[in-house]
Amino acid sequence: MGKVNVATGHLQGCFGCHVAILDLHEDLIGLLESIEILRSPINDVKEIPEVQLGILDGSVTNTENRETAKKFREKADKILAFGTCACFGGIHGLRNLHPLNDVLKRAYTDTESTLDGKIPASKDIPEMLPHVHSLNQTIKVDYYLPGCPPTPTMIKKALTDILNNREPEIPTKNLCHECVREHHEMYIPKREFITENVTTLMELENIDPKKCFLEQGILCMGPATREGCDSRCVKGNTPCRGCMGPTPDALEQGAKMINALANILPAGGLMFMEDVVGVGYRYALPVSIYPHVKEKKTL
Repeated sequence: MGKVNVATGHLQGCFGCHVAILDLHEDLIGLLESIEILRSPINDVKEIPEVQLGILDGSVTNTENRETAKKFREKADKILAFGTCACFGGIHGLRNLHPLNDVLKRAYTDTESTLDGKIPASKDIPEMLPHVHSLNQTIKVDYYLPGCPPTPTMIKKALTDILNNREPEIPTKNLCHECVREHHEMYIPKREFITENVTTLMELENIDPKKCFLEQGILCMGPATREGCDSRCVKGNTPCRGCMGPTPDALEQGAKMINALANILPAGGLMFMEDVVGVGYRYALPVSIYPHVKEKKTL
């Protein structure tokens, strides 16, 4: 069997997912025996060739992103949404909380260090869309690979599955399922709450590297986040931020987290957090219910 022709593209994001491909190291050599990369941002090929697999990272935030995504859909037999921005909209999807004009003013005219600023306007600058979208809100997507970025192990397995005409297996359980930390109180029914308040990492002198973050009063998005990343942040003694996105049965990632905390915190405990929405929907706001309801009201 001949090599599978592949084209990769970058929409709105940090480019970290493309860099993660290079983190495959010698495993990349093995993959290149089965694929031929005809186009990528790295080799700067402008035109999108006809390929069997198109890989797109980043979300759709402007007219150029939307045009690129549609061209990929026309040219590729199959499309892989690569990384959390493509799958769920990503961290910059939080701008969906604000009207576009307010976002532009804050960026170019209202910042404290700006003097006589103005919002740039030129036919050479892609027009921002009213809201940030995940890839499947713009084009049909065949495969998904979440992660910010996906781990090399995840990338290798997903591409191997696709090359062998198998559907890439996406984890369905939450991160707590694969977390190796000790849970002493989380699953014991009792009247008392586990903690009285949410604490930031900077407020603690010591963090127990073996004990569940939530049992230490540290907000961890594990209960509302998909497993599959090998708990890389948690193993580094840093709580989960939610970058793998929600589990398939809980697209409302923020609401799922609030529900989990209801068993841990007294009523009103979250009121003292400055940005509950920004934490709960940090990576997946574009696929939540809220922006779609808001968009319908503005049409």
